[in-house]
Amino acid sequence: MKHAFAIVGCGATAIAFLQRHLDRVAERSAPAGTVYLFEKREAFGHGAAYEADLPSNILNTKTAYISPYPHLPGHFLQWLLAYPAAWRPAFAGFEPEADSFAPRALFGLYLKDQVRKLVLRGASLGCQIVLINAEVCAIDFIDGSETVRTRCGVSIATQKVFLFCGPLGGKKDPERCDERVLTTPYPVSRLLETIAPHERVAVIGARLSAIDTVIALIEGGHRGPIRMHSRSGYFPVVRGTQERVELRHLTREGVRALVAQHGPLQISDLVALFRKELAAHDPASSSAVIPLPAPPTDIVSFIEHEIQVSQAPRLWQAILYATNGFVEHLWQALDDTAQARFMSEYFSFFMAYRVSIPTENARKILAYLRSGQLEFVSGAFAAPQPVDSQGLILRGAGWEHAYDRLIHATGFPRDAHRLDSALLTSLIGSGAATPHPMGGICVDPDNYCLIGRTGAARQIHAVGELTVGQFFFTSALEINGRHAFCCADAIEWAEHAQRTERVEEHV
Repeated sequence: MKHAFAIVGCGATAIAFLQRHLDRVAERSAPAGTVYLFEKREAFGHGAAYEADLPSNILNTKTAYISPYPHLPGHFLQWLLAYPAAWRPAFAGFEPEADSFAPRALFGLYLKDQVRKLVLRGASLGCQIVLINAEVCAIDFIDGSETVRTRCGVSIATQKVFLFCGPLGGKKDPERCDERVLTTPYPVSRLLETIAPHERVAVIGARLSAIDTVIALIEGGHRGPIRMHSRSGYFPVVRGTQERVELRHLTREGVRALVAQHGPLQISDLVALFRKELAAHDPASSSAVIPLPAPPTDIVSFIEHEIQVSQAPRLWQAILYATNGFVEHLWQALDDTAQARFMSEYFSFFMAYRVSIPTENARKILAYLRSGQLEFVSGAFAAPQPVDSQGLILRGAGWEHAYDRLIHATGFPRDAHRLDSALLTSLIGSGAATPHPMGGICVDPDNYCLIGRTGAARQIHAVGELTVGQFFFTSALEINGRHAFCCADAIEWAEHAQRTERVEEHV
């Protein structure tokens, strides 16, 4: 068989992997051959995270830093400055500055252009990249080949398959299906077409997706009341003005040394390392760690304070962001009990402080809260109960609210069994994939190969959200790009011959 492999899902992670694979082809450490690139969406490149949407839906990473390529941290900004004609007509109001926060759809436009350039680069190297608009529903092992099957009937035999599926939605319960309940807010532009301006709206969640939802509705002219329901009660902190820092103690080597000396770590061990790192950069801050994990009692005062302190560098944020290069090693250093405890007791707190929001979005939410149009409600609540005369009823401890619409903005389920994917269901059912107890599916941490229950050697690899249990933090572009590069470098190709072939364009 001629060297061929398949990629399922064409978003930022797939783009990073292709970039690194073509680097290896150019270095003659990987075969050219054929790459079958499957994408169920009409457009290749933007994935679910950066699809065409309202300009209010902005990135939470500064323009100067965001890039799908680990070795090119300023690539997006360079592209904006070099090719204004490619994006300016659609985003006339955006100014590409280092400290700006670009619309997510603009980054998606950049990613689509990267796919085009990768196809051309592949052709110059004799690597044929075939774009296929189809949903992959199964991967069968037939006669030694990984055979990719699509819902529309296409079947292609390959040597290896790489899953870069991105975030997957949850399965719908047919018995509880209600058109008034939206399982995802994206694209947020759809909300303005679906929800009437006067309707009462509940937004479930309080992190980035929920904030995107509220801003899109109100800036789109929504006049009815909106409540943001957070079970944990946490709200994201605001990103400060700090530059990046170089870690001295909270490092991969520091963690390895502790594990070698004491065995698997506890959460307190990582906290101690963080305190040591903080003191090393600012001795006066040795006792000023992240606030205790208690949700704010007054959301308005909390956001006001966050906006105020975000006008200066926030050292603890810089330290947390600096762990992007090895965060999975921090996670894997914990024993199983510590991981389970972290997820049950500290995960909501960690995500609120680790995944910050731009000041611009914080000011908007604060204004909505002050005006009274938006309300923040913390605490547990039961599943919505449909009441025809009153709409949808949410009940918590001592409160009850009625809504015309309810929007789930809490991200994707971690439990692999709850993910709405025919492919994943097939892989788990056949034994090719195994659910990870901490979420997603089990993969080899060194080569990203799926670990199935059958014990058979399969050539299926995964990077991104599907690996959340193994690598913990898989929702950051920078981290997934690094994993994509590592995956490409880890792949071994048996006796490949470098040759130049005639390449035809497939779209």
